[in-house]
Amino acid sequence: MTESPEGKMVNATESAGQVQRHEPTELVPVKGDESSQQAKFEESVENSIEKALKEVEENRDRWLRAVADLENFKKRSTQERSKLLKYKEEDLLRELLPILDNLERALAHAGQKHESDPVAKGVAMVIEMFKEVLKKYEVTEIESLGKKFDPQFHEAIAQEPHQKQEPNTVSRELEKGYMYKDRMLRPAKVIVFTAGK
Repeated sequence: MTESPEGKMVNATESAGQVQRHEPTELVPVKGDESSQQAKFEESVENSIEKALKEVEENRDRWLRAVADLENFKKRSTQERSKLLKYKEEDLLRELLPILDNLERALAHAGQKHESDPVAKGVAMVIEMFKEVLKKYEVTEIESLGKKFDPQFHEAIAQEPHQKQEPNTVSRELEKGYMYKDRMLRPAKVIVFTAGK
């Protein structure tokens, strides 16, 4: 015999057929456990938010840098392209200068008789045509004779002592120098006066 929940004595066989009912158990939180779990959860959420915000800031920074790099690349490309277009004939013009030099030497060799010599007259005409073409492409001669020696425009080949001339003045020009727009195409090869003894 066993005692039923109502306090009656019941046979074990009788109780087997009946389902016993119990009052639902109330869960009682352990003191401090709920608040610590809540605190851990809030801390986890805060850490996740901070991490996400940091990642957003890093991505934004990377994006800004990439945009700035792209803009700089575009500017640099535009500058290089415009420079290439501006000076595209530079190499060709540099190669043509020795031809002009040789024509001028040939005319100088003919001397004063080039007025009567048809070949020398033809060479003089070709030189003038050559100079017109150079002028069209903004190639200008560097004036050197009697000027102060300037290493930006002159290349000193030799020195010549002279008592009356000012030192570092160009005495002779062995090869003319030329500018192409605002660039040096070829420096003038010169002989420079030095203080005489």
